[in-house]
Amino acid sequence: LDGPLDRTARPFPGAMSAQIDLSTFNSIVARLEGVADRLEKGSGGGGASAAGGGQAAGGADDPAIALAFDAFLAEKLPALRSAAAEEGSADLKEATEMFCDACTLLRSTFAATGCCQKPADADWGKILGPVMELGKKAQQACDNRSDYFQDRKAVAEAINVTTLSTATSPPAHVQNVLETMDFHAMKVMQKKNDKETAWVKALKATVKDLKDWCSENCKLGLSWNLKGQAAAEYFAKTPLGSKAGATAAPAAKGKGAGKGPAPPKAGLAGPPKELFQQMRQDAPGKAEPAGMSAVFAGINNFSTSALKKVTDDMKTKNQERKPAVVPAAVPAKAKAAAAPSGRYAKGPRGPPILELQKDVNWMVENYDGVPDLQVENVTMQQLVCIINCRNTTVKIPGRVKSICVDGCEKVNVICTDVVSAVEFVNCDRCNAQTLGKVQSIAIDKCNGINIWLSKQSLEAEIVTAKSSEMNLTIPDEAGEEGDMIEMPIPEQFVSRLGAGKKLKTEVSSIYNA
Repeated sequence: LDGPLDRTARPFPGAMSAQIDLSTFNSIVARLEGVADRLEKGSGGGGASAAGGGQAAGGADDPAIALAFDAFLAEKLPALRSAAAEEGSADLKEATEMFCDACTLLRSTFAATGCCQKPADADWGKILGPVMELGKKAQQACDNRSDYFQDRKAVAEAINVTTLSTATSPPAHVQNVLETMDFHAMKVMQKKNDKETAWVKALKATVKDLKDWCSENCKLGLSWNLKGQAAAEYFAKTPLGSKAGATAAPAAKGKGAGKGPAPPKAGLAGPPKELFQQMRQDAPGKAEPAGMSAVFAGINNFSTSALKKVTDDMKTKNQERKPAVVPAAVPAKAKAAAAPSGRYAKGPRGPPILELQKDVNWMVENYDGVPDLQVENVTMQQLVCIINCRNTTVKIPGRVKSICVDGCEKVNVICTDVVSAVEFVNCDRCNAQTLGKVQSIAIDKCNGINIWLSKQSLEAEIVTAKSSEMNLTIPDEAGEEGDMIEMPIPEQFVSRLGAGKKLKTEVSSIYNA
């Protein structure tokens, strides 16, 4: 053909005016034209192309992966930019342009695969310098005082897709980036701003579709030019993001309506004469046998002289008899875990004590493994102190002034009425159940505290400090008798500096549910 094909659909003679859909045929012809361009460049181009040193005009020099990435960006980036423009904030527009710049840097890497060798591991640090600078700039733009902090963080994580060129599996690398940025994307969607949600969904869809694109174009990594220029030398002259590799130049205009240039009139140049001479020299003088003939020929010419011989000591009858079953070695018994000791150990430290001191303080100390320990004859003016106990249940049937539990582990406290407060200090995995009315509960430096409140104690005040794994259980008034509701006591808080330089602290949003 002297020129590009005219792919405009025309009606058949005598047919109606309806047009035939030739979209599939057009895509096949476009791919064939791309193959012809690469063959022309690889063989010297012929005619006018040879005079130009084998370099086609415009973007014809770019490898197929770069052109495919151009089509991907042309499809995905306009929707992302449109969502940012519709939202209207300068933060989203700037963040979107940072991500687009990252895509431009990645496109430069794809363009370099056609003309340079694969970079050595030591060269990637210098080659990816522009990528590192862009990532640093994106991270510095993340201000946790801004309303768009999570949006910025999502873009800063998404920029990491530009390093897929160093990965042996680009789809897996993009999937890791998607999972990392998804944490911040979910935070953005929790704000329930429709326009902002549309933008972050467009960003997430672009990264997700990039994974599918990598599976089709570079599933096992990028393919570099083995005979190309050294990577360090190439990128020193043409850094990532430079004009030479950033975007494809417009293709030269031909006579037809196709995207590629017209094939040369002189036809494609044939292989050089030196290649035919080399093939004649390498041709064998006599054909070797093939198929089953070669197998039988190898058997007939086989010699046993090189095989190893079996000596007398290798024979089974001359070897020493061994038992068929070898008894397994008995493992040494593991040493019992040493009981905790020191000033921070919890549990008994002496003989058990249950006594009333000075008619005011009931002392319950050093009890271990007692399932039903009762403190009888208590009054409203007395204190109950439970110290250094383990695996013990303490019942206090009467009204007392206050209860203090200190240095205990796995201790259950069942009380009726407490005038002042129930305190837990330096305790692990303890429970407190109120059968009457309690005014206040204090928890300090404890882990795993469960509080069971009765209906009379629902207005009790709970104060916590330096504690974790705390739960509160209350009766379910809307349910049946005995139904309970369990809820966590917050241990994570968010502080902000408000007007007048006053610190405002709120419970973290993870407890809102």
